[in-house]
Amino acid sequence: MEDKEQGGMSFEEETIQDEEIIESAEPSESLEPREVPESADEAAEPAWEEPEQDDALSEITAEEQPSEAVREPARGTFYADPFFNVPPILGELEGLDRETFWNSVSAVKVKRKRRRPSVSLIILSVLMLLFMTAVLLTVINGRGWLIKLINGGKNIEFTLPVEDRPKLAETAYQEDGRYTVEGVSEAVMPSIVALEIYTSNSAFLPTSQGSGIIMSTDGYILTNAHVVDGAAKIKVVLYNKEEYAAELIGTDPATDIAVIKISKKGLTPAQFGNSDEVKLGEDIVVMGSPAGFYNSVSKGIVSGLNRMIKVESYSVPMSCIQVDAAINPGNSGGALINMWGQVIGITSSKLASRTYYGIGFAISVNAAKPVIERLMEYGYVEDRARIGITFYQISEETAMMYGTKAGLYIAAIDTKCDIANTEIAEGDIITKLDGKFVSTSSEVKDMLENYRPGDTMTAEVFRPDEDDPSQGVEFTISFKLEVDESSLIEKAS
Repeated sequence: MEDKEQGGMSFEEETIQDEEIIESAEPSESLEPREVPESADEAAEPAWEEPEQDDALSEITAEEQPSEAVREPARGTFYADPFFNVPPILGELEGLDRETFWNSVSAVKVKRKRRRPSVSLIILSVLMLLFMTAVLLTVINGRGWLIKLINGGKNIEFTLPVEDRPKLAETAYQEDGRYTVEGVSEAVMPSIVALEIYTSNSAFLPTSQGSGIIMSTDGYILTNAHVVDGAAKIKVVLYNKEEYAAELIGTDPATDIAVIKISKKGLTPAQFGNSDEVKLGEDIVVMGSPAGFYNSVSKGIVSGLNRMIKVESYSVPMSCIQVDAAINPGNSGGALINMWGQVIGITSSKLASRTYYGIGFAISVNAAKPVIERLMEYGYVEDRARIGITFYQISEETAMMYGTKAGLYIAAIDTKCDIANTEIAEGDIITKLDGKFVSTSSEVKDMLENYRPGDTMTAEVFRPDEDDPSQGVEFTISFKLEVDESSLIEKAS
């Protein structure tokens, strides 16, 4: 007994105190042990045996207790568990041992609060999805898919097609492989249409007529801008006499080019050739509907190349092919065709001479190509700039003859343009634009292609003396370029 009492309290007193603690603790509910496989650590520990609860426990003498070396560990004492020990009080509860405790703990499911994604992450994900969708639509539908979606699919991204030559019967070819006139007619006539124009004041009869060239299988047709100018309704007559209503896709009066469309699939598009390869004296064929006579054909030769012609005084000079074939009202918008069956120009009766016979003009395909593609995609020629003047060309030779300077002789100034706010006046001569000598309309056209509306341009101006044109005053002006609105579509009333 003295050995047991060296710690300050006998084993009997310790046992009685523990029993009092157990009686004061009232667990809310008993824990039922579960049958689970024992771990390797648990298998190595001594089995726990529940001692019987007996009131005589306090009377047990120290001699009846086993020695410390062999005594089983009391409930609630330290266990060789690396993570957690059963608290002493819990260890004394009825039916609660180490195995039961851990089974109860493992049965508890911890509810974790789901973490909501941040607003910035959601916005970033949506933007990435929209970007990938836009890229995919661009790959599938082409660069102009958004404009096409907005305007109902009228305008599309378009490249004027150049195709291989068709194969016809041997009788349609000449010995050198070119078509005969009969062969050209057979190959190209299904691609030429007649146009009937109705204004708001007309009843059932067309007020004017013209021609057109089929560019695609789904109904896009090329014609002249002056043919459809002021049209309230447009009717297209195919070579087989089928008739369809057409809608205006885009028009550019400055170049006299327009595009219309009919709701018809499976059409035969014309083949377009490289007009830069046309030779002087080359045989050509003109197709159209002069005076309302559908499917008409005339033959001639190329009389001149690269004729810079304006349809109107405000128009942009266009490179034209001069021919001697008959071009009459109704031929406008028709086709100028080489003997390979390729369209090399768009004929226009407005460019035909009214004084001389045997002189007609067709806008070359290469000059019209960029305008056509813009009209197909946008409906107008966007970002075209203009100075706001009407002028005559004075070449070096002409200037020497009249004793003045070469350049652009000012005939009229548009008061709506910024250049009208400078000191330039009619009768002055512009000799340089942004430091470059200019004396022809083609040089001005080439320069303006590198500028946009709102850009500032400088001009060196010579004002000749009235008595002596070789003498005068020179000065420099600066002005802003204006938007060329002549290409915008105006709705007919």
